[in-house]
Amino acid sequence: MRVAMDGSFLALPPSGTGTYLRSLADALRAVDPSLDLRLLMPKWEQSVSSSRTGSGLLDRIRGDRRLQRAGWELTGIAKAARRERPDLLHIPHFSAPFRPGCPLVVTIHDTIPLVLPAYRASRAMRLHLAAIRRTVRAARLILVPSQAAATDVVRTLGVSATRIRITPEAAGSAFRPAADEIRLRETLRRLGVTRRYVFNVGGLDVRKNLPVLLEAFARLQSRTEAPLQLVIAGAPHSDNPTVYPPLAPVIRRLGIEGAVLLCGRVDEEEKLALYQGAALYATPSLYEGFGLTALEAMACGVPTIAANRTSLPEVVGDGGLLVEPEAEAFAEAILGVLSDDDRAAELRRRALAQAARFTWHRTAHLTLAAYREAIAGNPDSAGGRVD
Repeated sequence: MRVAMDGSFLALPPSGTGTYLRSLADALRAVDPSLDLRLLMPKWEQSVSSSRTGSGLLDRIRGDRRLQRAGWELTGIAKAARRERPDLLHIPHFSAPFRPGCPLVVTIHDTIPLVLPAYRASRAMRLHLAAIRRTVRAARLILVPSQAAATDVVRTLGVSATRIRITPEAAGSAFRPAADEIRLRETLRRLGVTRRYVFNVGGLDVRKNLPVLLEAFARLQSRTEAPLQLVIAGAPHSDNPTVYPPLAPVIRRLGIEGAVLLCGRVDEEEKLALYQGAALYATPSLYEGFGLTALEAMACGVPTIAANRTSLPEVVGDGGLLVEPEAEAFAEAILGVLSDDDRAAELRRRALAQAARFTWHRTAHLTLAAYREAIAGNPDSAGGRVD
């Protein structure tokens, strides 16, 4: 079986899609050494005809630079795939070429811009989504990381549930409890961590609901005498205040400037250390296609508290605490863990057990099954169906 996969995200800055692509490719090769997997790295080139997109949409694409770049990527992928003559083309992100020339599988990690209006406010994004709606329908199968994501794909894109397969993601092998305490402490000290801390990472956009975490932390300040920090890693991806509302005004209003550390962008080694050294991981996120940061925290044996929304209950399960994404609920849950050593120890044990249920080995097996099914042209078979 020869499979071509869009590898263009490997040339971009680190991202969730890049991590998925790299981890899945490695696991596929390990699970099936006979698989002929070709990672495509096409050049950015434009070749969009009105017969493919409709003249009206074509004119709008030509008039928008950001949308042109998307058009270049998709067309380049199709050309690169045709040169490889694969049995199947896998696009591991929310887009696909207009005419792939072979059976197509697409991974949709989430439907954020379709579900949350703030993320589709720009003209470029609305036009990009209009094109994606057309191209995704050409896929024989669509892979999603959770049942919550599957439900949203059906609801927002009008895709039949019989064409969707759930292939959960996993934490990388590096995510485990710390083995070198001295190196861990040195990294944390370099980042500015000076006391016991609650950690959050994964983005500063509005769906992450970080003002609720800040409010919960502010309430904790009056309920505990032990020095405590809230450490938040990550940086805005754009200067759009609607999608990335600044946290500094919220921190000032709550009067917790001295107890909150905003690390900004961190590398993988620093992120791992921040997980491993945390007394607790907390995410009040309102929407996650999978919730990988919660899984990574649990894989490091960190007590985890997450919002009981979208995919987080599927990922966290009984490995952590699921609460309403409200300030008081999070404050009570955090205080309950930090003030009870036995409870924290039990959550660490449960976190490790839950994280162990998600492996890239299993994901690779599920993905290979989807490949074979798509090549056979039988998307309505019972295996892996989403009801």
